[in-house]
Order: sequence, then structure tokens, then C-alpha cells
Amino acid sequence: MLTAPAAYALDPEITSDTAAQFYDVRSPTGETVLARRRLTTTLGVSTYDLIPHDHTTRNGPELSFRARMRYDADYGANGAEADAGSPNSLVPGFSRGPVDLMYGYLEGRKLAGGWLGFKLGRQYMVDSLGWWSFDGGEVKITTPYYFSTEVYGGLEVRGGMPLSTPRFERDGIWRGDRSGYDPSLYPSFQPSDVAPAMGAAIESAGVTWLHGRLSYRRVYNTGSSNVSEYASGLIRPVTYDGTRISQERIGYSFDATMPPKMPQVAGLKGGVSYDFYNAKVATIYGSLDGYVSQRLTVSVDYDYYAPTYDADSIWNFFAGEPMNDIGARADLNVSDTVSIAGGGHVRIFEAQTSPFTNTASPNLVIANNPNYFPTNGSAFDEGFNAAIRHKNGENIEAVRASGNFGKDGDRVGGDISLEHVLYSRYIAEGRTGLWHWNDKLRPDRDAVGFQAVAGVGYKLAPRSRVLFEYELDVNRLVGLRNRAMVWLNVAVTK
Repeated sequence: MLTAPAAYALDPEITSDTAAQFYDVRSPTGETVLARRRLTTTLGVSTYDLIPHDHTTRNGPELSFRARMRYDADYGANGAEADAGSPNSLVPGFSRGPVDLMYGYLEGRKLAGGWLGFKLGRQYMVDSLGWWSFDGGEVKITTPYYFSTEVYGGLEVRGGMPLSTPRFERDGIWRGDRSGYDPSLYPSFQPSDVAPAMGAAIESAGVTWLHGRLSYRRVYNTGSSNVSEYASGLIRPVTYDGTRISQERIGYSFDATMPPKMPQVAGLKGGVSYDFYNAKVATIYGSLDGYVSQRLTVSVDYDYYAPTYDADSIWNFFAGEPMNDIGARADLNVSDTVSIAGGGHVRIFEAQTSPFTNTASPNLVIANNPNYFPTNGSAFDEGFNAAIRHKNGENIEAVRASGNFGKDGDRVGGDISLEHVLYSRYIAEGRTGLWHWNDKLRPDRDAVGFQAVAGVGYKLAPRSRVLFEYELDVNRLVGLRNRAMVWLNVAVTK
């Protein structure tokens, strides 16, 4: 008797997003300064249930694979801008057709009776330390005692490396592939090299109304780095080499709602991070939401941000003052189809107003001049935003306005937009807006800008569509500018 082997079903998913842009950046006289013919496309592949899984049990083992590639090309750019042999046109780090692997990892969950999980490959990490990307492995142990632990290690994803982007590196370093560069050419453009990284975290698990996560991360710089930021023309730039710290930070975040069996009237979330290299608190944030009714939510927010940089950055030498943002907002669902949202915010910041005490500072002589640092106290910028949206099925109409005001300049305006789907297939959209801005340091640069966008498209499937947009922008400073865009979104699930 012949029998067929057991067959197991996989759940594959393929997604793709493509955007083509065609526009020229022109001067007020009409001369083309930059010609742009950009094509950005991503391709994502996901496969689930790679091992047999009994869906009747909650803690059965799971194995899946996810990956996404991105191609971001600019065919309008001059080829000499990416040619190290053309120093007069070169833009260091620029590539006409870069390809990067956004993520690609194998993930196992609920292994070893639900205790063990892992990820292997290129992956994102998002927590109180911000967005981050690395190549390596992560192991997570989830206990039945309401907490889990994880450790991870590998190499930080950096620009200039194969299939990589500098998007998630620490700020303050201009870094990339220096292959073919003369040593005296752009010494401030640092050579990229591998960056070993490690970290650990502990977080709550199994409690639905409270979640907390404590995270630690340490990254090293390796390879050479140029000490001379500018070419002297007389001697070769000085470099140093060796393994050294890039970043070391720790952070904690939490998200809480009311416990079960209690009225769900409020929610609270917050977090803090500390930078060991700079020896200071880098971020603090908090948000309190009040659920006044099923239709009305009011919130207050606070954000503290102090700039920190990669340990190799020259910006660590300079003083940096923090910003404090305080805001209040409200969301009201007037009906099942109409919603209103609005809020206001204030930004409080300071500038250096006292002499430096660092005796090694080359600015010491200037710093001893009491007139060198003007007194400014705490400066305040404020603003608002408001929006009304009507959504009926797939049709959306919206009106929004916002403004930001400060002693150095203002910007205020609004726009009206709509998107309609006709006969479940045909897409029509449009947006028009009017915005005014002024720079109080340069009074002649104030202007009123008009913007209009029109688009038509077709829905190929519930999650797939093609769309063409034409955008027109005009103001007295730059004259008339226009841009054409083509979008293609495809999702296939089997």
C-alpha cells in the first residue's frame, strides 16, 4: 500500500512598495539646480509556520522568517557625484543606486515549553534607547514568573558596509566607504568599519495592564578615524586606530492602564535613558491619557531631549543644552464617521550663557569675556494643531491647520484633502493648502506658499494599488515648482 507523506501548510506573504518621483529643484530665475529622477522600492517576504504547529495549543513552538530589501536610486544625479576620482563633483557617501537589507531574520517563539525564543539575522530593536539595527542574534527567555530576559550581540548596521544604511547610527559622525579616496580628500568623512555590539534587557511578561522594560546597550568603534577634520594641504591627515567606545546607554520604559475590574479611565506611559559616555540623562518622556468617555480622550505629554553623540564625534567637545516640550491634546469622535483632534504645545530651551570652566578649551580667552555669552534666560516657542476628518467606508475628507511661533520665526497654515474610492476600484484624491512663514532674522525671506496635489489610481486588490500624483508648489521666493509621482503597492498572501 502506497501512502503520501504528511504535508504541512506554510503561510507565505509577499509585499512590495514602489515610488517613482520626477522633479527639478530650480532657482528663482528658473535655472535647474538639481534634477531628480528617484525610484524607491521595497520587497518584503515573510513565511510562517516553518515547523508543524498545533493551533489547538497556546504554547506550541513557532518558527518564521521575515525579510525586506530596499532599492533607493536617483537616476537624475550626476555620476561624478559618486566618483571619488572627481573631487570637484564628489558628494561623499552618495550612491546613485544603493541597496540595503532593512531586515532579514529567522525567529523562533515558544520553544522549550514556551520558555525560549530567538532571532537570528539583521533585525530592528525599538525601546527606550530608540530605533536601532544590528546583525547578530538575540535569545529571549520568558518565565512563568511575570518577567522575561534577553541578551543580544553582533555588529551594528552602519553606512558604507554591504547592504547597509547609516540611518540608525549614533549622530555626530559623517561615516561611509572611503574606497578609492585620496587620504587628503574630505578627511572629515570617516572610514566605516565593523562595530561590535552587545546588550541585555529585562521586561515584564504576562501582565496585560502593566508593561515595563529595562534595556542596556554597548557599541564599540573599530578601525581608523581621522583626527584632522580639514585637509591642511601640507601634511597628511592624522589618524588614530584601535577599539574604543561608540555608545553605552541604559533606559527604562513602561506602559500602564487601569487594572482589570477597575474603571478604564486613564493610561500612563513614560521612559528615561541615560548616556554613560556623556554622563547625563539623554531623554525623558511621559504621557497621561484620560478617557473621559468612549468618544473623548484628553492627554498631556512631556518630552525632555539632551543631544548626545557617537564617542568619536567632535560635537562632544561643544556645549549642548536640552529641550523641554510640553503639550496637551484631545481626540473626539463626534460620530462613527466624524472625528476632531487638536492640541497645543510649548518648547522651552536654553543657550549657553556662562563661561566655560574647562581650562583646556581653546575658547578660554573668549569665554572670560563676560559680554561673549548673551543672557537669554529660557526661550519659549509655542504652537497648535487641529484637524477634522470625515471617514465613510473607504472615502476620507479632512481639514487640518497648524502653527508654530517663536521669537526667531513663525509658520502657520492649513490644507484640505480628500480620497475617494469609486466603484470599489477607482481612486481619486486631492489636497490644497496655504502656508505662511517668516524668518525674523531675515525679514526679506517671508512668503506665502500655495500647494496643490491631484492623484488618480486603481485598486488591483484589497491591499494592492497603483496611484499617480501631480504636485504644484508656488511662492515668491522660488517661483513655480512641480513634481510627479507614481506609487505601486502590492501585497500577496496565500
